[in-house]
Formats: sequence, C-alpha cells, structure tokens
Amino acid sequence: MDDRRLKETLEKAFPDTPAAFHNRLLKVEADIKKEKKAMNGKTVLRMALVCLLVLSLTGGALAAANHYGVFNFRPNWESHYFTLPGAEDMIHYDLAEVKTGALTWRVKEAAYDGRVLRVLYSVQDTALDAPLTGDDPFTAYYDMYQKYNVDLEADGCGELLVNDVPVNMESMDARFSEENGEIEFWFDCRLEGYHGIKLLPEGEITVSLPFHFKTEEAKASAEADALSFTMDVGDAATRYALALPEPFDLGNGATLTFTDLHFSPVTVFMDATITFSPERNIQPPEDDLDAETWMNFLESIPEYVALFDLHLENADGDILGEPRDGFIGHNVDEAGVFSLIFRYENTPSEKYTDVNYLCSEEWKVPVPMVYGNKD
Repeated sequence: MDDRRLKETLEKAFPDTPAAFHNRLLKVEADIKKEKKAMNGKTVLRMALVCLLVLSLTGGALAAANHYGVFNFRPNWESHYFTLPGAEDMIHYDLAEVKTGALTWRVKEAAYDGRVLRVLYSVQDTALDAPLTGDDPFTAYYDMYQKYNVDLEADGCGELLVNDVPVNMESMDARFSEENGEIEFWFDCRLEGYHGIKLLPEGEITVSLPFHFKTEEAKASAEADALSFTMDVGDAATRYALALPEPFDLGNGATLTFTDLHFSPVTVFMDATITFSPERNIQPPEDDLDAETWMNFLESIPEYVALFDLHLENADGDILGEPRDGFIGHNVDEAGVFSLIFRYENTPSEKYTDVNYLCSEEWKVPVPMVYGNKD
C-alpha cells in the first residue's frame, strides 16, 4: 500500500456507526463499476441492508463484559455485541509478537466462529513513554507509518492470508490503548477469498498479515515479513451450520433458496437467492454501469424492497436478536436471467424455537433449527 492509498483509507476513519455499515455506504457506486468489469457480465450491488435497532438486553451473556476485546471492541454497543455462552471459548489470546525496529506488533486476541474471523492486534512505538491521545487513532497510525516506514498491507484496503489464501477484510476499527505509544486495531472478515473461493477451515489455521516496507532500511529492521499466527478453530464451521431447507415459494413467481445458514453463539448468518419465473419477465437495464438506473430498476421489484425490512422471529412471534449487517446483490447470468442475492447477519438469541422464521412485511420463511449441514 503506497502513501496515497494509505492516506485515502485513513481519511475514511469510521465515525460513530459500525465500520462495516459506513464502509459499504461509501463504496456502493464504485463497487458497481469495479465488480462489473471483474465479473464479465455479472454485477453485484453491495448495500447496507439494515440500520441498527436500539433494543434493550434481556438476558444472555456479553462477551467479556468488562473487557472490550475481539467480540465487543467498541464501547456502548452492548446489544450489537450480544453473544451466547460458548462464544468466549472461541477466543485465543497472545498469539504473536513481531518487532520492526522501534515498533512492536502484537496479535492480542483472535476468534473464528465458523464463518467470520475476528482479530484484535496492536502496534506500539517503544520510543514513547506515555499513552497516545487525540481524536483519531488512524491519523496517529499514519504518522507512525511516516516515521518508521512500515505498515500492514491489511490496514484498511489491503488483504490478509488465511491458509495462504487471500481474504478480503470486511470492516476495521481502531482505538488508543492505555499502554505507552500503543494503538489497538480490530477487524473482521468472512472467510471468502477472491474469485468466489469460500473457506470453511477446521482444525489449525494460519493467518498472516503481511508488512509493507517503504524502505529497505525498514525491511532490514524487521524480525519477519508478516505478523503471522496459528490457532485451532475446531469444527465451528460445520458444528453450527443448519441443514438447508427446501426452496420456499414467496408467491408471485418468486422462490427463495437458502445457500448458507449458520447459527453460532457469536453471529447468525443467512445467505439466500431469490429467483423469478419467466412469467415475471424481469428485464435488467442494458446500461448496468449507471447506478441511478439500476437503483430505479431494483426498487421496482417488490422482493428487493422487502429485503430492507428483514428480521428473525420464533414460533411465538418474538423478535430474535437484532440485525447486525448484510448486503443485497444481484446477478445476471449469461442467458440474461436475473436473480437477487442477499446476506443477512443477526445477533444470536436465547429464544430459538424448533422452527424460526425469516420475516419481512410480505412473507415469513421457515428456518428449522436442525444442525447438520456438512456441505
């Protein structure tokens, strides 16, 4: 990452909304054009799916309630960080330490819940004898980079490697530590690499965050080329995966098919596609690089609009948890057939029933709580 790219990334330092939401809202139009070129006829429109709700916490457990760690990095977002018992068992501590001259990099915590890798790491300027202060830890980090000529490629818009596969970062945040000269960073990423590769690792995994050295002198001062660590993630990828139900008829020639259901103590993930019968005659616009044209087209599809009002309910009608994040995409295959693709992320709940429901104002899709999807 060069100076310009890093500075542009740091200038997008996240405000008081979660980083994943802020980042996606800023990048919608750019992603349309970029991904259209990369996918040769397929377009994915990434959007924030839902805003956070202000809900009271009614039970359960907050991960590390008095310690703002890998599951609850940002204070005052307790309901957003709600987890169930068992989440703490997924956290690994003190995984790596690498020195690059006067800087010391540490991986303090990391966890993988079967779909998302979360990492809390820090960089410390050992030449300082007091904690860093200010309004913006990203700016302080940029100053550190300018001083020592080293940063991590994964900071902001780079990549990391999981079992040697490049993986995209989903979101990132930062804060000043109470330790002298230290900044702590948190990021998460769903383990899906480039070109549609989907990682569902089990057992021991290796994670590497490569360093970027601005000068040969900085490179010579480093103990390693990357901040790397290993950890045993067990079988969370399959343990918390639900068996996929049969496709569900939404009516009006639309069918919803789940492609992934993962209910862990940390997060609920639901991936699905919505396909349409030929009778619907949905014709996407020819100019698919025009964001406004595409938005007008998508908003004319009732099923697309309904995706902005999703929530989970149990069989008693109780709302389960709260939305965390998501995106809505679309696909046009080589034959010109249009379909919707969406991902929905929710906090877990203590009130699951044998069958729960993904609901909008228009439909109610059953989700049987049957674990055992091994695909």
